[in-house]
Amino acid sequence: MSKRRGRSSKRRSQKKQNSWIIYAVVIAIVGMVFVLIASNGGVPGSAPSVAQDRLDLDPILGEPDAPVTVIEYGAYACEACQAFHRSGAIEQILAEYGGQVNFSFRDFPVISPAYDRMAANVAQCVLDQGQNQFWAFHNALFTAVNAPRTSENELISLAGGIDGVDQNTLDECASNDTHLRTVVYDQNRAQDLGLRSTPSFVVNGQVIIGGNPTALRQAINAALGS
Repeated sequence: MSKRRGRSSKRRSQKKQNSWIIYAVVIAIVGMVFVLIASNGGVPGSAPSVAQDRLDLDPILGEPDAPVTVIEYGAYACEACQAFHRSGAIEQILAEYGGQVNFSFRDFPVISPAYDRMAANVAQCVLDQGQNQFWAFHNALFTAVNAPRTSENELISLAGGIDGVDQNTLDECASNDTHLRTVVYDQNRAQDLGLRSTPSFVVNGQVIIGGNPTALRQAINAALGS
C-alpha cells in the first residue's frame, strides 16, 4: 500500500515538474516574440522594406541649405502639436529669419499609436509625390481632421484631393503600408535622442520640449551666433 502511495506521489510530482517545464517554455517563447517585435520597432514582417535614402528623406519647409534646421518630432493625434501648427508659429519663424532657418517634421507616433502610424504612413506616401503635396496634407491633418476618429479611407480621400497627388499611386502606397518602416525609423530616431513626448524639437542638436516659440527663437539665435 505504501509503495503504491509512493509511486502515486512520484507521478504527481513528475506531472507538476513537467507542468512547470511547459510553463517555462511558453513564457520563454512569448518573451522571444516580444523581443523580436521590439527589435523590429513593432513593424510587421509583411511591411515592405524601404531604401535608406528614402528613410533619411525629411520634408522641409524653407531653404534646404539654411544654417539652422528646426526638426519637430510630432504625432498627428497630438493636441499640443495641433495647437502649435494652428498658431502659425512655423510660418512666423520662417518669415522672421528668412533663408537662415528651415523646418522639418519627423513622425513620433506615441499619442494614439495606431492612428498616428496610419496617418503618418499616408502622409509619407504623399511625400513620395512631392514636398508641396506633403505639406498641404500635413497641414490638413492638423487643421481639418477629427483625429484620431478619422478612418484611413477618409485620410486617403483627403490626400487624393490635393493638387498634384495621383490617387491610384496613393491608394497602392497606403494600402500596402509602404512607409510603415519609415514612420518607425523616425520614431526610433526620436527615442535615440531620449524624447518622450510630442511635440519635441531639435534645433541644430539642441532639444526643446514643447511647442514654445520663444524657446525655439532662443535656440535659433544661439545656433546662428555659434
